[in-house]
Amino acid sequence: MIEQLRSVFEADPRIAYALIFGSSVTGKAHAGSDVDVAIGIAGPHQLDTMELGALASRLEAAAGRRVDLVLLDEAPPGLAYRAFRDGRAIFTRDPVALKTRRARAILEYLDFRPVEELCARGVLAARDGR
Repeated sequence: MIEQLRSVFEADPRIAYALIFGSSVTGKAHAGSDVDVAIGIAGPHQLDTMELGALASRLEAAAGRRVDLVLLDEAPPGLAYRAFRDGRAIFTRDPVALKTRRARAILEYLDFRPVEELCARGVLAARDGR
């Protein structure tokens, strides 16, 4: 499946790098699991909603299963961080862009983590009736 996904990325010059993450990497995938894919866009390129949907369709056809596609530059800090922390790069056209975005994801998450923890404590307190 990785080679099939990689061939889609190689054919699209707008893609700077791609990672898979989630159950596909942790070994917890089952027959109905989707494939979580995070991508970085090269240079001045952008993907509108239609182009993103078309790319997701090509990836699904290549993978033979549903693909959950994430644009890393638009992802919330926690999701981007976890994609880099737990994922693995399956395609790299621009290694500098990949390293730069990874560093930015870590820094953004470290800034965001206290807010995330505060929200989690609030949810737990509400659940427990405190």
